[in-house]
Amino acid sequence: MLAAEGGVYLSAMFDAEAEAKEQGLAGAALLAWRQAKTKPITERFRTWMDAVEPTLVDDDPLAKVIRYFGNHWDNLMRFLTDPQLPLDNSASEREFQAIAKLRLNSLFAGGTEGAHRAAILLGFAATCKRQGLNYEAYLVWVFDRRGTHRHKYTLSAAELTPAAYKRWLADKASPTL
Repeated sequence: MLAAEGGVYLSAMFDAEAEAKEQGLAGAALLAWRQAKTKPITERFRTWMDAVEPTLVDDDPLAKVIRYFGNHWDNLMRFLTDPQLPLDNSASEREFQAIAKLRLNSLFAGGTEGAHRAAILLGFAATCKRQGLNYEAYLVWVFDRRGTHRHKYTLSAAELTPAAYKRWLADKASPTL
């Protein structure tokens, strides 16, 4: 029951942030919004935490969460004074999750050579993602040109990069005169 009460404050903060996003607020306007809408919620949340924590036993999971918030309060609330900081760090967490999964999966690379090949493929995948390309479509394009149809294409490795694929897509999309 108490955890649900705390969750109401957190939900209200995320709702306020979602409303600001819907309005397209950024920079000084977002900062003003956060000061007017979100800061009062955080203040009530802090008051609630200060009142609830002494009523809990030390090893209660909610007590641990409240202590975490209390110990990191200033850092957790920095988004109130910097409009470029998001309310949460979900994007960072997703990146760290990917690294953790990669680390676990790399245990099964099959040796140094397999790990080297995996690193090359991951590099191509990251480059495709950064350039907004579909990685699977890129691989099909490359394998078509280096696999069974290699006699048809005489391309160097430099002509098979994600950047080359992006140029090929652009050329293919533009009409010929």
